[in-house]
Amino acid sequence: NVTEIEILENGNQINGYNGGTATSEDGTIIFAKNFFYNKLTNILETSGNVKYLDKINNIVITADKAIYLKNNEKIFTIGNSKAVNNNKSIEAYNLEYDKFKNIFVAKKNAVVNDFEKNTTIYADEITYLKNKEKIFTKGKTKAFIQNKYKFNSEDVSYYRNLGNLISQKKSILEDDGGNIYKLK
Repeated sequence: NVTEIEILENGNQINGYNGGTATSEDGTIIFAKNFFYNKLTNILETSGNVKYLDKINNIVITADKAIYLKNNEKIFTIGNSKAVNNNKSIEAYNLEYDKFKNIFVAKKNAVVNDFEKNTTIYADEITYLKNKEKIFTKGKTKAFIQNKYKFNSEDVSYYRNLGNLISQKKSILEDDGGNIYKLK
């Protein structure tokens, strides 16, 4: 459903311009300014204020651009990417969402906010295994836990349900009283 439509390649390439929506059989809706759909590959590319709305899993993803692989139920975003679900958000330059596995991967300046647990994690790459409520990072990681602790390390695992933050690397923990603990 678009404002302007262009049909090419014997109906196998459908382009939409100036705003619209794409809706899948399961009720997932993608809003964007521009749409480029290839019927043969079942791939939809979108740009301009992209918003992906998954009502079944209660997930909203926004970005500058997105590529939706319908056959694999994966979405890849580029630029100003953000996913929001219940009391959590994930932000990064790039975001990948695998709907079948319920996994998010955020790359480039990634940030996870767990508003319920009052925890924020920063890293270059963050993976969130939603079904297991586990978050793990690659590279240097900074975390703020319950507004009481600052945690600096690398390659961190965060078990959301348990509230555990684990790293096998050297770590520094600072509490709200200014006490610093260096952990090996």
